[in-house]
Amino acid sequence: MNITLITLIIYFVLMLLVAWYSSRKESLETYYLNKRKTSLWLMTFSNVATIVGAGATVAIVSEVYNSGISYGLALPISFVVGMILLGILATKIRAIGEKYDAYSIVDFFEKRFGRKNKILVGFSQIFLLVIWIAIQAVAVATLASALIGVNFQLAIILAIGVTILYTTLGGLKTDILTDFIQFWIILIVFIIMAVFGYSQVGGFENLFANLPKGHLNPFGFGGISWFIGAILLSGFVYLANTAHWQRILSAENEKIARKSFFYSIPFMIVISLTVLFFSLLASVMLTGINQDSAIFFLMDKILPPWLIGVGFASILAVIMSSIDSLVVGGSTIVYRAVFKKNQLENRKEVIYARLITALFGIVGGFIAFIVPNIITLSLFVTYLTLIFVPAIFAGLYSERITGKASFYSILIPIILLIVLFPIVGKNTFLITTLSAVLIILFYDKIFKRKQMESAPLTNY
Repeated sequence: MNITLITLIIYFVLMLLVAWYSSRKESLETYYLNKRKTSLWLMTFSNVATIVGAGATVAIVSEVYNSGISYGLALPISFVVGMILLGILATKIRAIGEKYDAYSIVDFFEKRFGRKNKILVGFSQIFLLVIWIAIQAVAVATLASALIGVNFQLAIILAIGVTILYTTLGGLKTDILTDFIQFWIILIVFIIMAVFGYSQVGGFENLFANLPKGHLNPFGFGGISWFIGAILLSGFVYLANTAHWQRILSAENEKIARKSFFYSIPFMIVISLTVLFFSLLASVMLTGINQDSAIFFLMDKILPPWLIGVGFASILAVIMSSIDSLVVGGSTIVYRAVFKKNQLENRKEVIYARLITALFGIVGGFIAFIVPNIITLSLFVTYLTLIFVPAIFAGLYSERITGKASFYSILIPIILLIVLFPIVGKNTFLITTLSAVLIILFYDKIFKRKQMESAPLTNY
């Protein structure tokens, strides 16, 4: 058995031990919300580890290697915008969660806009989270395939099986603890890798001189409209992701929830710049490879043999830290929809929660078989997430928006996305996001609603 496999086995065992230890005598609130006692630095590093997923590493290196710097510039800027937005809104979200005993974004839509919105948002969020899990599953499978040379489909089965086992054990409490460990693995290994890469490429001047023609074009991926739109709108994606709501709701208090996102920004910038550097290295040092495997081939090329296993473990940490959050987020929505409060005995609650968590992860792995392309999946799910944002802002800050306005501002753009994405492609979000904004702003005025369909949200 080679050093790389031994390193990865040690990493898996460590994560499973943490999951087992932290899951003992676990209650349902601990499993899904860490008893609303998450501390500042645990939450800060968990935020970073969750966002730095396959889309922020494997996908960026893949697409920059393929088409140039455009994709790798737009996404990191959106990460920072997302952290700022979540930091600004965290206080209000945390207060809402405390008042209504909310566990997820779906609970918020039910309390603010009614049952129809709960059903629509619940199904949509489940679909969204399943696709995000599939993105991570594709990345894990690519890693396994590159590492041990197994068939891609078999790699998905093995990879998702291990991650489901790890995630199912501990829920959000274990997710946050392992994210803390995974954050430091990611940061330290990425810095070491950057040092090795810099020395081998001969400095920045040599790196830029040898880039393929057009690789520094900031509009090379989807044109100027996509680039500007991605910078302006992509940060809002994080506001509509139930995994981030769940973290905010788990915070010890509103102040910690807010500060954790602002404290995440410097770490996100460092990691994003490092990943962008890896992307340019791959463009210069690698030729004739599968683009989705670019970061793995780069590690194999620039790291000494005794460090390759650690490098692969860092990418595994990146992916697993996102999978566990997404699976637990989806499990929360399903559990709250299926079981009423106090419907089960306490000893059975966590058992059913774990079964739902495992099933949710399996569904995400199945989707990875259908569309095994990281960029396609990333774009579609990003555009889907943006659709929820106007209704969220309306629910948080306006007492006049009705449940029907919220409902149709989500339903109609989703239909448009499904119909237009295969035709319009990368710029579909301009149509769907704008339609969501227009409906939330003008639906009630056009149809002249005589009374509110839901009780107003108390101001905080």
